[in-house]
Amino acid sequence: MKVSALQEYGLRCLLQLARSSEQGQAVSAEEISRKELLSPAYTEKVLQKLGKAGFIKSIRGAGGGYVLTRSPKEIVIGEVMRNIDGSFFSELCNHFSGTGDECAHISGCGIRPLWANLYKYIYGVLDKTTLSDLMREEELSATILEKNFLNSVSELAIIK
Repeated sequence: MKVSALQEYGLRCLLQLARSSEQGQAVSAEEISRKELLSPAYTEKVLQKLGKAGFIKSIRGAGGGYVLTRSPKEIVIGEVMRNIDGSFFSELCNHFSGTGDECAHISGCGIRPLWANLYKYIYGVLDKTTLSDLMREEELSATILEKNFLNSVSELAIIK
């Protein structure tokens, strides 16, 4: 799985906004840019993408900036990842099609089940993890993510 720069920086920007939302404050693009060591232009691009996906909105005027549209407990990381830059699995078969329009193995592929199962496990974790979970200290976040992974694995094992 490859995490795009847009996905990584999108999550970072959301975390900046989530931390500020606890104090009820809007955050300017300039402030996010400075804290995340991103160029102002790229920060605006990321924020625009997050806005189009419905995760944030802008507030004009003095004290304006950006705010979350939902509570950090309601923003699911899997949803963020898919909305910001798509799913790595959805484009996989078209991406490695060689010289054709589609993969030569589109009707019988031995590799696709591998990617499909990895996708289920990865998004099983991402779809159980919220922005609120990532706001915790790193050690606690790691514990939550491990629990989400183990729950995902056990749920998928029951389905089979």
